[in-house]
Amino acid sequence: MLRRIFLLALLAFATGPRAWAWGRLGHEAIGMLATELLHPTVRQQVKKILGSDELADASLWLDEVRAASRGSGPLLGDKEAMAFAKKFPNNSKWHFTNFPLGADAYSEASRFASPDDAIHAIHSAVAVLEGRSSRFTPEQALRVLIHVVEDIHQPLHVGEGFFDVHDPAAPKLVTAPGSVYGKAEDLGGNKVQFGKGRFDSLHAYWDETMVAHLASTSKPAKLAAFLRKGVKPTAWKTPGDYHAWADAWATDSLHEAAQVYHGITFNTAKMSPSGKSVESIDSDLATDYAATQKARVQNQLAKAAFHLAELLNTIEWKTP
Repeated sequence: MLRRIFLLALLAFATGPRAWAWGRLGHEAIGMLATELLHPTVRQQVKKILGSDELADASLWLDEVRAASRGSGPLLGDKEAMAFAKKFPNNSKWHFTNFPLGADAYSEASRFASPDDAIHAIHSAVAVLEGRSSRFTPEQALRVLIHVVEDIHQPLHVGEGFFDVHDPAAPKLVTAPGSVYGKAEDLGGNKVQFGKGRFDSLHAYWDETMVAHLASTSKPAKLAAFLRKGVKPTAWKTPGDYHAWADAWATDSLHEAAQVYHGITFNTAKMSPSGKSVESIDSDLATDYAATQKARVQNQLAKAAFHLAELLNTIEWKTP
């Protein structure tokens, strides 16, 4: 069964989009667990806005909007989705922020941050739900918030590798923030490739394969039940003003991203025909890579659910 899940996941990587943090399985499982952790009054508030208190149902909307804008997916032709994509043409950037692995923390003042990054998207959605902004409708804001909070707990949606490819035969990972300028970016592990045929990327491996392996399932409800056992309310409770929580979560994911790159050997860099950019970094994972990263995957998925519920339980709702 596990081998079958693994092969299906690899097939999905080879044929489908690669920017869905956690994939459909991960997003829906996070949403299901977060729903369980909502206060009853907050579940009612969510239901008023979405028509359902099931966060899993809304967790994929932002990815599906992006897919529709590119001519595919279940929302292709949907008037709201197409209008949203037209109004916010940079929404594809809301899913991530790219900081070097050696950065101490996420900071909106950093040159690595962007007004269109994931943390700014979360802040915008919260402002709408508090009645301080009309940038989105409340329903759109809640959909954005659910999805992007889940996204930033995938470490490769916050940290990325930078490489010195002066010698393409020996690419070197560079982590110090002051040393990455002008270096080749791997786009959150998307350019780090391994496996037979070198078609699998590190980012895709974390989005899908690691998630499916975690509980040996392709069913979101089963994965959510597995994650529920590992929730650590005391350890994961976020201190301070909730308006800054997304920044803190991004910092935590950044530190986790540095560990994601352990156990990887970088062999050669494939350069573009012009020789001015990197197309991919040919790599190998240590034989025990999946085993050593398993606890990290579990924690990040469960943290995403806990923190999403924590935020929704704390927001000063001003919407109907």
